[in-house]
Amino acid sequence: MFRGLALVAVVLFAAACGSGSFPPPGASQGASAPAVTPMPAGTYTSAAFQPAVTFTVPDGWVITGDSAKFFQLSPAGNEIDGIYLFRDVAAASQDAACPDQEEPGVGRTSADLITWIRGLPGLTVSNPAMATIGGLPATSIDAGIKEGWKQSCSFANGSPTVPLFYGGAAGFRWVVYGAERMRLYITDLPTGGTVVVNIDTVDGPYIDQLIAQALPIVKSMSFALDAPASAPASVTP
Repeated sequence: MFRGLALVAVVLFAAACGSGSFPPPGASQGASAPAVTPMPAGTYTSAAFQPAVTFTVPDGWVITGDSAKFFQLSPAGNEIDGIYLFRDVAAASQDAACPDQEEPGVGRTSADLITWIRGLPGLTVSNPAMATIGGLPATSIDAGIKEGWKQSCSFANGSPTVPLFYGGAAGFRWVVYGAERMRLYITDLPTGGTVVVNIDTVDGPYIDQLIAQALPIVKSMSFALDAPASAPASVTP
């Protein structure tokens, strides 16, 4: 969700408020340290994210966050744009004071979250589309800040913001910021709970290019729904 160093947000704005002065989202959540060098093309499995997710990447991608409820893949040299996975998020509070809280009265299923997001006055949201993620049925929407939206959180330096996801004990809140654009896939797990897959950039015009790069990776994903996570391992293509 960042282009260069321009992304959007985890609640400390630890996502990174466009200025690049904040750490990448994974760093605020006890996630594993970013890889020093890009991964060779191959198939990999998350070490901490649950359920473990296996995916295939071309040369030039990096795991920049891996914790039980948060996972991030980014193009090398760009720790902000990328593919984000969230487990069991809740709707974030829409109070004008931007408290780090859940929005009351919103369910946590994929249908609940999609309906709620589409009703947020500060966002422009596409019509839902049916998709498949990891062999599971999912719903996809594209979203970004609505033109003319002025409401801002105190940590956003006056830029327009819309709180989106609250991670609770997982330690993150996702806030849509500035020119950020995203494609969200939300699926209900047969074992309970949800997974959100977010292709995200704060550089709005970059979204089409990022989706083209990220979509083959997203389509390759599979989830270990009845097995524990394994250590990261690459498979020779």
